[in-house]
Amino acid sequence: MILIPGATGLTGTALVHEFRKHHERVHILTRDAKHATMFEDDPNIEIAVGDMLKPETLDDAFKSVDKAVLLSTADPVAMAETQIAFINAAKKAGVRHIVKLSCLNPDKKSPARFLRMHAEIEKHLEDSGLTWTHIRPAHFMQMYLLDAPTVIAQDAFFNPLGDAFIAPIDVYDLVKVFYVVLTTGGHEGKMYELSGPDSMTMNDIAELFSKALGRTIHYVNVTLEQERQQLVSFGMPEQLADAVNELYSERCKGSESKVLLETQKLFGIRPTPFAEFVAQHVEIFQGIQTAHS
Repeated sequence: MILIPGATGLTGTALVHEFRKHHERVHILTRDAKHATMFEDDPNIEIAVGDMLKPETLDDAFKSVDKAVLLSTADPVAMAETQIAFINAAKKAGVRHIVKLSCLNPDKKSPARFLRMHAEIEKHLEDSGLTWTHIRPAHFMQMYLLDAPTVIAQDAFFNPLGDAFIAPIDVYDLVKVFYVVLTTGGHEGKMYELSGPDSMTMNDIAELFSKALGRTIHYVNVTLEQERQQLVSFGMPEQLADAVNELYSERCKGSESKVLLETQKLFGIRPTPFAEFVAQHVEIFQGIQTAHS
């Protein structure tokens, strides 16, 4: 049995749908059962309610579980504490193998707190005595869906990446990798990096938006402070806005510019081009439907 925590977030939901596609049984963990109502009628999905930071709430979640996914909310303060607590609870419950969703370039000395925390969590998992696998993706194409409102209203999208190259991955390609690692053997003690197939600047992305939408979409480079103000105005907590800006700073240095497709080749997964991603979601960028419809 496999446990997926964070099963109602972007990656967790995509991963649960991947298991559903294959008619595989899976446990999911959520802090609030009402967020998992979309899975209630599936006999292959067992829903447990609990908090990764509170081991005493996880007994039902870990019941009969052999492998677990390690992912949680991108909390700029408590992510490391949360995931380390989950590792410790999983070990106590007899879980054998944990597959961690990490990131490219985790580094305990990084200026970016999320990269520091992922490095800390990876090390704790490696030292735990559990069998482990690290999956390190580039940032997700789905993040550009958040730009739909300004693409619709202003024919533009805004971020502080300048002329940096970036190779984002479709989250649905990522979960195919997770599925293979969780359902086949031979991945113990391994680390898999992966990106999308295109290394692009923001102007390249603007051109792809323009072609898909039939009108000119502009990329507007903003400062890190302007980006921070925009994120906070959208309702993002200040600490999270700061953490996001730290990642932007690293990406401006080229930290996610390389195309990394060896993992997809190994597992026979066709990487989704960014142009194809835009075409699949063109109605969102046209304002015909929302990202959640």
